[in-house]
Amino acid sequence: MYSILDTKSTNELYLVRKGWFSREIDLTDNTHSYGKIVYHRLSKRIATAITVSNTWIFKRADNSYRYISVTDENGEIIGTATRDIFSRITTLSLQTGLVAKFHKPSIWSRHYVWESDDYGQIMHIYSYPFGLRNDINIDQSMAPAPSILFLTFFGSYLVHLKRQRNNAIVSGLLYNLWGGRNLNFKRN
Repeated sequence: MYSILDTKSTNELYLVRKGWFSREIDLTDNTHSYGKIVYHRLSKRIATAITVSNTWIFKRADNSYRYISVTDENGEIIGTATRDIFSRITTLSLQTGLVAKFHKPSIWSRHYVWESDDYGQIMHIYSYPFGLRNDINIDQSMAPAPSILFLTFFGSYLVHLKRQRNNAIVSGLLYNLWGGRNLNFKRN
């Protein structure tokens, strides 16, 4: 069903959504499929990433948007991600010893970067707001292939949460701008 990723021969991947209202996003290189991420419920606070050998569950904490737990299919915590107040950098710490940072290089850019002190820049995720596809460019680092798949799916999850947070901010500002008034116009 899914193929094993060979990072030596593949350095471009795509996260492809099947439709505007689809909860599933496939990871592919236009030849092979390497896994998928499935969002649960309408709030999409919980997501499951499925590959050929692993299943990961990403869950944002109920009372904080700055803490995310990562578990395996048995419910055991394998890592956590945190973001400091007023920071654009999310730090991921896995029990395998991998510590990576996810951020935008500039406030105006459309791409995100995964980088680690041990491996340097691992990958770039190019996210398009109204597109059905995100592009992933894997840098030739010594990061193991299973962590590349994990970082790809977890980066997609972080981008989705950031979009949700930005939409909530904009809708709150618009609500305050209009004073919560009902904008139904009466016709004569």
